[in-house]
Amino acid sequence: MELTIINKTENEINIKVAGETHTLLNALKSVLLNNEHVEIATYDIKHPTISEPVLFVRTDGADPIEVIKKASGELVKQCDEFINLFKKKAMG
Repeated sequence: MELTIINKTENEINIKVAGETHTLLNALKSVLLNNEHVEIATYDIKHPTISEPVLFVRTDGADPIEVIKKASGELVKQCDEFINLFKKKAMG
């Protein structure tokens, strides 16, 4: 995965997320939309086999980089919780 900040303002950011697909970006978008400071969180993939996805986030004034960091951490927690629950169910 490679991240490139295409454009950043006080409350908006566009980030190219090379090497990723709907799988990560849709999950991240969902977590972002649960943040009270996020007004818009979406991504676009122009062509699934030849273009890289671009994540767009607009906040109510909160730093979009900090909002994405927080959402990424929350996504990791959710994945860890799933792994732990799955292991418990699979073992017994």
